[in-house]
Amino acid sequence: MVLRGAAFLGVTQYGLLAIGLVRTFILARIIDPAYHGVLTFSMATVSFLSVFSMELRPIVLADTKGNRARLVGQWVIETGTALIGLLLAGILCWVFPRMGIAESGESVWPVIFALLGIRLVFGITSTPLYILHRDIRQDVIARLTLAGTIAGLGLAVTMALLGYPLIALVVDTAVPVVVLGLGAWIVVRWKPAALWDRDIIRDILSFGFTLWTSGLLGKITFDFDDWLVGFIKGVRPAAFYGKAYSLAKMPMDVFAGVIGGIALSMYSQAAAVGCDVLTRTYHLTTWLLMRIVAWSSIVILAASEEIVAIMLGPGWEDSASLVRWMFLFVLGRPLFQNNAQLLTALRREKTVRTAYLVQAVFLLAVGPLAVLNRGAVGASLAVSGMMVLGVIASHLYVRREIPSRLFAMYALPLVMTILLSPLIYVLGTVLSTGVVVSLLVKGVLATVVFGAVILLLERRTVSQVIALVKDNLLKKQGDEPLTGR
Repeated sequence: MVLRGAAFLGVTQYGLLAIGLVRTFILARIIDPAYHGVLTFSMATVSFLSVFSMELRPIVLADTKGNRARLVGQWVIETGTALIGLLLAGILCWVFPRMGIAESGESVWPVIFALLGIRLVFGITSTPLYILHRDIRQDVIARLTLAGTIAGLGLAVTMALLGYPLIALVVDTAVPVVVLGLGAWIVVRWKPAALWDRDIIRDILSFGFTLWTSGLLGKITFDFDDWLVGFIKGVRPAAFYGKAYSLAKMPMDVFAGVIGGIALSMYSQAAAVGCDVLTRTYHLTTWLLMRIVAWSSIVILAASEEIVAIMLGPGWEDSASLVRWMFLFVLGRPLFQNNAQLLTALRREKTVRTAYLVQAVFLLAVGPLAVLNRGAVGASLAVSGMMVLGVIASHLYVRREIPSRLFAMYALPLVMTILLSPLIYVLGTVLSTGVVVSLLVKGVLATVVFGAVILLLERRTVSQVIALVKDNLLKKQGDEPLTGR
């Protein structure tokens, strides 16, 4: 079931990659970077305005039996807390009506209210979507996600060409969320009912409060840096930093997105079977995740100039160097997320909160001074240090739950990333070819060398992963899957 869902998720991820490349290629060229900076700053502000909003996806994913009262409680709490952000924004807009006037002359308040509206739509449609994730119905999610993304791209480009750049960027953000949420509601046919179980609500609030505090700390670790750069240095540096940050997330969001998108459901299902299955699932998943992340990181770090030139075009060159300053963030973020998903599946969400706290304290202490002294570069260095601390803390907590072979999982790909990234970068510089040819050469070289080393030194684990795919991916629903050898 996991592998079948992963296959559909893979189709989604690479379909989104193709659409995203087209979208970025077009919008980065027809919309001034300052407007992208307005969106980056507004999204960071919205994140903090939504401080009281609860996203309770793990509540649904962990309840494999689908208790109806629990689902209703999750929906009421998540939808209700999403309204608080709109209320806070209304109060702040009334008190500070001119707050956030952008360099482009555009006020950020309309953008902020639009983004908060999108969050409310997500809350209203959250339960059916979470049910699809719980049941690993990635086939449905794939169709809805791709349809929404294509529709959003078409409308965004149209708005941009008509001379409405900010509306174009907001539409590009809103349409996929609306299509996915409404589509999930239609497919699942779930609807709230007048059910209210105090014990269940108390349990949801207890679990939700822990998730909320972790989410609050997550807002600091993932949004505070964007807000700092925009607030201290302006929306244009924020645009460059935001694009660099998006490139730094590509190893997880694109290349290892299949694993990240299905890990929480996979670990929850594995834990329900038993500790041995969970341990084996975690080891193979983390082994595969680290190698995918290391390979894609080598390509991105060695060819950031080529990627920026192709994807964003002229005027975005500052983003390329910022990606390299985020080197440790590029590698660490997927590993931290993987550990956090395992701990959440085991209802060890308090340990996840502690790991987030370590990161948040570091970024709050170091981030402002780093941005004041070195601007976006300082923010890049700060998030790299923050992520290293987070990975160390989360892995210590994982080792309390299951045995983990730290050296076997991490050492080889980490060493290869450190060695190959500068070597391939220098080779591309020496060749002095066009950006497209240079990117292809660097990508092929990284793939061939990295793949050869993995096959040579880790042939046994590679064979295990391939055997699991062969044994399970093509089986019909209801067949007994093999557990591997």
